[in-house]
Amino acid sequence: MLKKTFLFAALFLSLSVELFNSTAPAIAIPRNSTLLTPRRSLLKFKVPGIRASRNREGGLARGACSPQDIMAVLPPKPQTMRENQLPVELTVSERPTFFVNIPQTSVQEAVFLLRDESGKKILLEKTLSINATNGIATYTLPDDFPGLEVGKKYRWRLSLICDGNDSSSNPRTGGWIERVQPTVLVQKRLQTANNRDKVAIYADNGYWLDTIKALADLRTANPTDKTLVNDWVAIFQSVGLNGIANKPLVELNTTP
Repeated sequence: MLKKTFLFAALFLSLSVELFNSTAPAIAIPRNSTLLTPRRSLLKFKVPGIRASRNREGGLARGACSPQDIMAVLPPKPQTMRENQLPVELTVSERPTFFVNIPQTSVQEAVFLLRDESGKKILLEKTLSINATNGIATYTLPDDFPGLEVGKKYRWRLSLICDGNDSSSNPRTGGWIERVQPTVLVQKRLQTANNRDKVAIYADNGYWLDTIKALADLRTANPTDKTLVNDWVAIFQSVGLNGIANKPLVELNTTP
């Protein structure tokens, strides 16, 4: 009798435990939060399939008013490209922003030129005032310009006005740009992304000017955000522009 009682009690206990396990809610076991949170990767610019221009735009020139070359802030030219060619930068913007590294100089004005692909037709010419140097100058195509057309290549150049009588001695730099239509997938991602995510989308798809413009706007709006500073340095380092990553941004405005 005692044996049967023991067996009955054991069976009851087993059924009770099984019933409890089947009806009780699952209890989450805390884990180390550092393991659950993925590490934020550094921004990197992915250079797209290179589109080569037909020939070099002007090249660099060093004038007496600037002991150092001014330089378009662009990814370096691929080694596989011919000497007489330059890469064509891609943008999705109708009126993109151009970035030029200007060393210390006494020059107070610059000229921005935008030509068609042949170089024969000037589409835009603006004289710009320089209020500060030894920084990265920025210039955005103005509202009175009709905008870049999709699928067309353009030549651009920025020159410092060092000698008003002899433009050949004025320091200058420039490049090529083409406005492209992003894929449907990229368009959808951009439509739903916040401003920080847009930077990564531009970088992943090879839109250099759009990438640094979006990031520059974020830094202007959030000047104390160290994460954005790190992103800026990281994106410059990813294309070998370490030497100018910490330079201040200087906006160039049209001279009245």
